[in-house]
Amino acid sequence: MRTSARRSAIIAPAVAALAALGATPAGAAAAAATPAGVCGSGYTQIDSHAFRNASTELARVHLFYNASTRSNCVVTFHSASTGGYALTTGAWLDVDGDGKGQAKDQGAYSSYAGPVRLAAGSRCVKWGGMIEAGVGTYTYTSSWEHCG
Repeated sequence: MRTSARRSAIIAPAVAALAALGATPAGAAAAAATPAGVCGSGYTQIDSHAFRNASTELARVHLFYNASTRSNCVVTFHSASTGGYALTTGAWLDVDGDGKGQAKDQGAYSSYAGPVRLAAGSRCVKWGGMIEAGVGTYTYTSSWEHCG
């Protein structure tokens, strides 16, 4: 009993101090994140694609554009059915003719992959994402689109 009482006496003030600074646990911060928030200020969603297993949405890849910086941003967000599970998740973006090749973020993530950002100017982009869930891998890559 005495050990747990001491732990509570130490943990409670630490949690209160972090809360006062506006800190949140990593899980809570990830749960509160939105695709637009991850890309940052000035980005507007222009497209998305859902990954579904029958009628269940597993994840959704989002494409954003920032008119001020003429940049695109891609994130793949887990849905409620896969959120919290560390699954191989990816997001990618390529700009036609920029010579840089595809920018990609892929790994075992429990909430989202990305953001992947590239300046696009007036060029077309190819974007997409993926998630491995259950017995399948769900992948989407667009054609060259959203030009200009």
